[in-house]
Amino acid sequence: MKNKNNIYLGMFLLGMTGVLIGVVLESPTASLAAGAIGTLIGGFVGWLGGKRYLVIICLGALIGAAIGYQAGDKDILIMAAGSGAAISGFVANFMELFRKKH
Repeated sequence: MKNKNNIYLGMFLLGMTGVLIGVVLESPTASLAAGAIGTLIGGFVGWLGGKRYLVIICLGALIGAAIGYQAGDKDILIMAAGSGAAISGFVANFMELFRKKH
């Protein structure tokens, strides 16, 4: 049962991230496509058991988006959100490695 919750959480988090990318780009087509791809990838990551990983990535994307929003440019907002998600993904991987060692 716990594994199913991880799958649904992953599908929701990454699917919503994809939809929001389309909203920022002001493209319903991109919103639909990115949302569908995000849902598939999120379900796979959730199936692998990466709930903590997904949450850390989403927090990184939100922090990056908040910093990018200060610039007032859509392109910078998108790059900052993506960079924040990528960097927090690396941090999440390192956290998991250190957690498993101890």
